[in-house]
Amino acid sequence: MADDDQDDTELFEEALRNIDKHIEFYTATNGKELIDRLSTANEHPEIIFLDINMPELDGWESLKTIKMDDRLRAIPVVMYSTSAAKIDGNKAIKAGAVCYLEKPHSFIKLQDFLEKISGSQQDKLIETLKLIAAAKSHNIIVA
Repeated sequence: MADDDQDDTELFEEALRNIDKHIEFYTATNGKELIDRLSTANEHPEIIFLDINMPELDGWESLKTIKMDDRLRAIPVVMYSTSAAKIDGNKAIKAGAVCYLEKPHSFIKLQDFLEKISGSQQDKLIETLKLIAAAKSHNIIVA
């Protein structure tokens, strides 16, 4: 996850720990830090949550960099932001994100979303996200 808001990052991690204590969770405070880590990592994450508004390298530029790199482009990216603007969601999908998720307004909603996708294999992630979108339980736009 790349997000410069420490409170959001801690809530996200707590929600993951409630779901499964064995999930490996790594954070970056901006896009530059994320790209640097991904570029030097031996293993890549199963999914990246990427905030839009961050210092040094924002989410849009980070997503662009990820999708241009042959080693990283297959990693599913969920753009994760407080913005409820549909234009941001459509822009994220067009840029290569699998999903645009408005940051849930409650911890329970966040945990619910993460729980729903945590059991999905990478090849079933889009299908799972489409089911969540159809249920309208979360404010998301899916590729």
